[in-house]
Amino acid sequence: MHAYLQLVGKRLLTYNIVTLRLLCATSYHSVALAKFKDEKGYFNEDVSGDVKGLLSLYEAAYYRVNEEQVLDEALVFARTHLEPITQLDDSPWASQVRHSLKWPILKGLPIRESRHFMSIYQQEESHNEAILKLGKLDFNLVQKLHQHELNILTKWWMDLDTPTTLPFARDRVIECYMWPLGGFMRPDYTTGRIFVTKITALVSTLDDIFDVHGTIDELESITKVMERLAVKQIVRAFIKEARWYNKGYVATMEEHVPNGYVSIGYPLAITVVYCGMGEVASKEVFEWLFSQPNPKILVAGSSIARLMDDIVSHEFEQERGHVASSVECYMKQYGVSKQEAYVGLNNLVEKLWKDMNEDLMLPLKAPLPILMTIVNMVRVMDLLYKDEDTYTHAKTFMKELLTNILVDPVPI
Repeated sequence: MHAYLQLVGKRLLTYNIVTLRLLCATSYHSVALAKFKDEKGYFNEDVSGDVKGLLSLYEAAYYRVNEEQVLDEALVFARTHLEPITQLDDSPWASQVRHSLKWPILKGLPIRESRHFMSIYQQEESHNEAILKLGKLDFNLVQKLHQHELNILTKWWMDLDTPTTLPFARDRVIECYMWPLGGFMRPDYTTGRIFVTKITALVSTLDDIFDVHGTIDELESITKVMERLAVKQIVRAFIKEARWYNKGYVATMEEHVPNGYVSIGYPLAITVVYCGMGEVASKEVFEWLFSQPNPKILVAGSSIARLMDDIVSHEFEQERGHVASSVECYMKQYGVSKQEAYVGLNNLVEKLWKDMNEDLMLPLKAPLPILMTIVNMVRVMDLLYKDEDTYTHAKTFMKELLTNILVDPVPI
């Protein structure tokens, strides 16, 4: 660490943040950032004109953890100086800054960000044409594999004949594929992606039955049957929400969130994902996953998924009849308005990201691919539920996203 601080010296912010981001998995980055503060403890305004450096500082600051003020300050400083650039249409940085402010690298889905980065990289005069072409060819080849997987899944869904057997079931198999596609993208994980998509599609249908289509007596009967199966934990969460709704009960946040992070389906989905990851998902990994209390990164990631889902979908769900969401629970418990609840819940989401970051610090509690699978699954949620419920309303952003990732190849 001492050698790094000597290296920093008075060199450009851009250069130093590249090194800083290599230290984000340690506890040293806050110490390193102190080099960019003045004697009063404020970030030096001299670096505010270095757009590339500010972007790097902004991205690095998202690796913040709880009880660490310096990265919070760095994030506010960088964002404050970057936001005006988004209004400068003649700035070569405007587009990239707008993208980064909405989807920082930590929260960006790699399969989407890789295509975006190629479009940025090829505009740089110093880009390496051979590396760029290799990246494009790799993206297009993997896209062909994903198209093949979707063909298998579409045939499977059609063979189920759900329009006849379950006419209310939403035809969302392609949208369900986004979770395993984002969660674990390696080409050799085909079997796992197909398996997880099938489970996700079936659990999504089961969720609709509990939320909308079943009577409380029917749901109690389904729960008794499901108690014999491996999905009993999520069904228990479903029936608890159904009972709350049937009684008109608005849970406290302390009741809602622990149940909600199970009912959102992430613990089940991640368990199934690991089953398709080969040798890296060892016996020790599953012992870690099922340990009590559950791993912080799993609880935090699943809770983020629940809160983000609730924030953008609660109005539609309340109109059709649904258990009180995080928004209604927060409003009642704290006596606040809907807008104030949004602010409070979004602050909680940011706190939960810090919790996840803490489990990504060295020493790792599980192999990095195992941990990053959880992060990637949360990235899917951040992408699909940032502004609206694009899973339910799939003709908007979801359609554009699927076209960009799964249909249109990158021009060579």
